[in-house]
Amino acid sequence: MTVRMNLLVAVSIAGAALGLSGCKLKKNEVTNAKASGQIEIFFDSSDFNADKVVSDIWLPKIEPFMHEKARPFGEVQSALARDAKAAGPEYGYSENPAQNPYSFIVNLDGKVLEANTKSRAAYLTIDTNADGKSDAKVQLGPVVRGTALRDVLPFIPFSAFKNQIEYANVGRALNTHVFDSKLSKLDRENLIGKLVHLTGAFVTPTTGAEILITPSDLTVTGGQ
Repeated sequence: MTVRMNLLVAVSIAGAALGLSGCKLKKNEVTNAKASGQIEIFFDSSDFNADKVVSDIWLPKIEPFMHEKARPFGEVQSALARDAKAAGPEYGYSENPAQNPYSFIVNLDGKVLEANTKSRAAYLTIDTNADGKSDAKVQLGPVVRGTALRDVLPFIPFSAFKNQIEYANVGRALNTHVFDSKLSKLDRENLIGKLVHLTGAFVTPTTGAEILITPSDLTVTGGQ
């Protein structure tokens, strides 16, 4: 018997509500989404297409959610330095805090100190407070490590998927989408000294580790 999965992403027609009430993923449930102005995606589990899931919900849901929920990077960075355990529930999200670290959505502005663009896992290091020291590493891809973008989105829970493989594929698809639609279009020449503005996500770093941000949106402008 074919198992059907219904990933139902409810997007408010008015566009006014970008919170969790505006977006739900449901399994094995058939609804009349078209009548209520929702986006409805059906898959046979054997043909699950994570790239389609991501592309269909990126503009109506993910991108607005990231911009609405982002907190200033410096504020989150300071909170983590003071008390990482307290900063998690105040500034971040974790589907299962007992097992998984908190992830955070931030807005960041800063100057490029280092630009490693030759590696397939390219990155920038960013100084956000003009002290000449790196405050965060920003992934440029095409190899984008981790699942910060997936893990920070409450409306993409593990429970909505048949198994860990499908859930992992959605994490990969999010990274691929942001590279293809955003990061691949950046001019990667002469980046040192330029100014960066981004919205992105990161997972609570281990003690002593640098914050590693996966952007959902990133712009680079002139500066020295």
